[in-house]
Amino acid sequence: MSDKLKGLLDKLAVIERDISEEKGELTFFGLLKRCSPTESWNRVVSSTWSDRDEHPNAIKYIVDKYYAVCDDSERVLIARVAIVDTDAEELEDLLETYDVEHGMVKIRKNRYFDEEFERGYIFTCKVRNAAASPPARAHAADQPGECACSRRRCVTPRNASGTPPPHP
Repeated sequence: MSDKLKGLLDKLAVIERDISEEKGELTFFGLLKRCSPTESWNRVVSSTWSDRDEHPNAIKYIVDKYYAVCDDSERVLIARVAIVDTDAEELEDLLETYDVEHGMVKIRKNRYFDEEFERGYIFTCKVRNAAASPPARAHAADQPGECACSRRRCVTPRNASGTPPPHP
């Protein structure tokens, strides 16, 4: 492992803990190297707060966190930040295979999220239940005609009295 990568991994371990404290528990937080001749890594994150946040907002938050502590040589290693919904089928294999929180587990070549990865590092991979989720923020329920449930992007219409009907 190169010194540059080791430094990046150390910083990402700190960032992962900071994000968990600031935003809420993570379901998955990993750095996966794509199968390519370049040192090109994907930062993959899954959490209930990023499910509720629009993905661009969650990505911006994560990018800002590592730009604040990483130098240019470390920043260029991360080619992409991907947000994976906690209910995504692609996440199930990882959640069934790994159980780690605030640690670092090295993984070998495999296919995740419809892409081949040469290797990777998982900092958190933990099945979460609804009780472990932080309280939902204001979302579509505050907008007329939208559902008051906690599901992201739900558009169940409200009834005439302004209350949502039972969820479909």
